Amino acid sequence: TITVMELHRCMGHISPSVARRLAENGLVSGLKFDMSADEPTFCESCVYAKATLKLIAKEQTGECATDFAGEVHSDLWGPAPV
Repeated sequence: TITVMELHRCMGHISPSVARRLAENGLVSGLKFDMSADEPTFCESCVYAKATLKLIAKEQTGECATDFAGEVHSDLWGPAPV
């Protein structure tokens, strides 16, 4: 028997509300769920992963590209549903 928060962790830290819906709708086979626990609870891993902050300098620091396309920035992941 596992809780919804244990399913949340086992499934790669999916949304606790999605984990609860999976359990309630019988979409996870082979597991028994303890639905009596007050969910969701605090997940330290999720908080730590989302608590990133990188300040952007107000002035240029470091070297600049000397010619066109000397430095290229791109978004490799693309838009993400949040």
